[in-house]
Amino acid sequence: MRVSRTRRLAAATAAAALVAGAAWAATSASASTAPARATAAAVQRASAGGLTPDQHRRADQLISIFENSTTELQYGYAENINDGRGVTAGRAGFTTNDGDALKVVRAYTAVSPDNPLARFIPELERLAAAGSGDTSGLPESDYVAAWKQAAQDATFRQVQDDQVDQRYFTPAMNQADQLGLTTALARAELYDASIQHGNGSEYDALPALIGRTNAKVGSPSGAGESAWLNAFFDVRVDDLTNPANSSTADEWRKSVDRVECLRRIAATGNYNLDGPLSVTAFGSGYTID
Repeated sequence: MRVSRTRRLAAATAAAALVAGAAWAATSASASTAPARATAAAVQRASAGGLTPDQHRRADQLISIFENSTTELQYGYAENINDGRGVTAGRAGFTTNDGDALKVVRAYTAVSPDNPLARFIPELERLAAAGSGDTSGLPESDYVAAWKQAAQDATFRQVQDDQVDQRYFTPAMNQADQLGLTTALARAELYDASIQHGNGSEYDALPALIGRTNAKVGSPSGAGESAWLNAFFDVRVDDLTNPANSSTADEWRKSVDRVECLRRIAATGNYNLDGPLSVTAFGSGYTID
C-alpha cells in the first residue's frame, strides 16, 4: 500500500495552523459555441478517465505538491524516509519493500535492458517477497544514485507515468465511474486517495474509504455529489488520523492537509478544476496554470 510522504516539509510548517484558502478563475464560453465546446470536452474526458487533459494535469500537479512540495513531477526523487518501507522514489513514491519499485524497474528493463537500475532486480525481488524495509543489500546509496541517473532518461519517466496510470489513476477512475462521479474535483480526490492509500482490500485502502462513505451518507446520486465528496473528505481525514496500519500512523497524521487543500477548493465551487488554480498546502502557496 502506498504511503504519504511529508518529509520535505519543515517541522514548523507542518505544525502551523493551516488557514489559507484556494482561489480560481476561468474563462466562460459564449452561448453560440457552448454546445461545440461541450462535445469536444466530452470526447476529451472519455479518453482521459473522465478528466480533460488539463484537469488530469492539474490533478497530477496537486498530488505532486502533496508528495514533493512542488508542481513539477519529481521522477528523480529517491530517499529513505525511515518509515519502514525502504527507499521511496519517483513521482508516486514507489517503495522497495512492497513491490512498487520492483514493478517500475522491471517495466523499465523490459524496454531498456541496459539501464542503471536493472542490476537491483534480484534484491528488489527479495525485499518485495519479504516485505522488508532493509536497504543494506541494495545497497541504498547505490540504488538512490542509480534511480536519479535513470530519471534523466525520457523512457524511464514514461515508464513511471504508465505505472501511475495503471496502478493508481485507472483504478480510481473505475471507482469514480461506478459511483457515478462527474466532477473533476471528486475524481481528483479519488486519484489522490488511490496514490496514498492504495487500492487493495485493507481497511485503509480506497475501496474501504468509499464503502464507509456510502454507509455514512449513501451513494453520490442519492446524497448529491458535493455532499458525498465532503463526507469522503471526513472519512479520509479520520483514516489518516487513525489508520489501521500503525506503521504509517505518524506520516499519515502529518498529511491531513492534502485532504483539506482539496476541501478548500470545493469551498470555492471550482469542481471543474479550472485554472489558474491557486492553492495553499502545508502552509505554502502554489499556482497551477
